[in-house]
Amino acid sequence: MLTNDILFHEEFSKLKNYHHHANHIYDHVVRVAYISYAISKVLGFDYVSAARGGLLHDFFLYDWRERKANDTSRSLHGKEHPYIALENARKYFDISALEEDIIVKHMFPKTHAMPRYKESLVVSLSDKLSAIFEYLQQSTLMISILLRRRRTIQVI
Repeated sequence: MLTNDILFHEEFSKLKNYHHHANHIYDHVVRVAYISYAISKVLGFDYVSAARGGLLHDFFLYDWRERKANDTSRSLHGKEHPYIALENARKYFDISALEEDIIVKHMFPKTHAMPRYKESLVVSLSDKLSAIFEYLQQSTLMISILLRRRRTIQVI
């Protein structure tokens, strides 16, 4: 498979221990990788690098909510985590210059550095689409729970 070396790696699997948007970082990066793969394949881009970069773009191994709570500027995580993810990716995997660019530039425009490759832009946009989906999914679940509680109270 294209990404099995990453998906089944012991360190990468630790992403399942950290919450992100509505689920775990692991679930988020798998979704980003799949969206990036599909878009890149249809457009004739390097879909292997897009999928691999999508998996590794948030390969930081900490709870960003805790880190953000201690950050007085409230912005360091968004700017620093691509470099932490890159450091981890280099440590555990052989990655290309394209995959490095994908990882570091996925927070564009927050990090200001423009993506160098079209696949980097695809992953950046896929990350935003995935985050929107995850927040909507979480909001829908919360509304559903609130409506059930409301019905229960009305019945009593």
